[in-house]
Amino acid sequence: MELKVHNNLTRQKEKFTTVNPNEVKFYSCGPTTYDFLHVGNARALVVGDLFHRVMLALGYKVNFVRNYTDVDDKIIQRANELKVDPLVHAQRFVDECRKDMDSLGMLPATHTPKVSETMPEIISMISDIINNGAGYVVEGEVFFNVLKADHYGKLSKKDLDGLQHGQRVEVDTRKINPADFVLWKPAKAGEPFWESPWGKGRPGWHIECSAMAKKFLGETVDLHHGGVDLMFPHHENEIAQSEAANKKAFCNCWAHNEFLNFGSEKMSKSLGNVVTMRAFIEKYSGQVLRQILLSVHYRARFDWTDEAIERAIQDVVRIHEFALELSKKAPANCPTDSEALKAVEKFVLDFNEDLANDFNSAGALGQFFSFIRLVRRDVLVKDVSSELLNKIVYAVSHANTALGHIHKDPAALLKQLESLKGSGDVDASWVEGLIEERKKAKSDKNWKRADEIRDELKAKNIVLIDNKDGSIAWKMQ
Repeated sequence: MELKVHNNLTRQKEKFTTVNPNEVKFYSCGPTTYDFLHVGNARALVVGDLFHRVMLALGYKVNFVRNYTDVDDKIIQRANELKVDPLVHAQRFVDECRKDMDSLGMLPATHTPKVSETMPEIISMISDIINNGAGYVVEGEVFFNVLKADHYGKLSKKDLDGLQHGQRVEVDTRKINPADFVLWKPAKAGEPFWESPWGKGRPGWHIECSAMAKKFLGETVDLHHGGVDLMFPHHENEIAQSEAANKKAFCNCWAHNEFLNFGSEKMSKSLGNVVTMRAFIEKYSGQVLRQILLSVHYRARFDWTDEAIERAIQDVVRIHEFALELSKKAPANCPTDSEALKAVEKFVLDFNEDLANDFNSAGALGQFFSFIRLVRRDVLVKDVSSELLNKIVYAVSHANTALGHIHKDPAALLKQLESLKGSGDVDASWVEGLIEERKKAKSDKNWKRADEIRDELKAKNIVLIDNKDGSIAWKMQ
């Protein structure tokens, strides 16, 4: 199935093509490991995992690189405050990050390089940039000359002449151009350093990803992902320095996920409005966090609310109750229901079409919930042939390959969520049945029956929540 991706290089949705047929060289900017990650960081991680999974589900062979930035100003500052070695501190949070990613049900990347392990490649790339006339050395510090970059600003659509410099911070007068950025910085007291042709020091942030991408993916990448906040200057600078070093196009397709908002502001440690992944996962599970993040398209901004959490809990419970029911269903010696078989095959086709349409996880989840309703209502209530049951099991497995939304132990997850789903002794399928009936009543303009159903649910302390996307969630008062 043809995959289309919104390419931020052109600002258009395009047919996804690769350098080598059916093989994807994919790079996703990973975390800076100086502290526990927050749920806003989780969005980039889950979106990168979504891209990986979808391409595998659609039949691509994927060489996926997601890095750890373990050499960085924030790491050094935090380590100095704690009076520990910066690399030891960084490794601690690499390990913590891996625990959180496992809890999110993420597939392992093909390669997970660290900056500290890539110094020879970083130094070699900086040397190539200097030799090609795009880098210059001042007092042991190496800068990139943006005037030597072809079409600098082509990703972010920023005009170099229009960039304002020196208004908030003093411009470094050693630079040829105020927009020039650091490739290598001299060592300071109390900082880790490496030997280089320009003296002891460490790399600038941007060059790190360029070197790690080249080491594992080659000179041209098929797909590069990160948060929208990385588009400028990080990704813009990656393009400039990689193309100056390699004399080839760096990346053919760029995809960026939007922010996760807390109230009216982006969630970030600097604003102090964070919810750590670890705290959320311990209370609600990684599956609920994953469901929240997959429930909206990766390019749409998402508001972090109690309602979103409640809705995700209900969705996860519904998915895993279905998974348990399906696992307990035994095949019968009976004819195959041809209409049901066609419906399952149509679901797989429609599900794939949503995924191939710019990784539309929200649309694919909608298809999956419709599939659950169909199978529970029309199939699991009667005898099922081996052919039909196998087709249903395959469809669920395929969906899980693409979305990773089903926990390996549904019963254990449901037990964890029992106290959170807010349904008490209320039968969730009864509530959802009434919600479907109310939808039909409203469609038929039978307002009286729609009001009766709402009142019936209200009498059970059940509140309906009308979502912007047209779906309806519910919770107990």
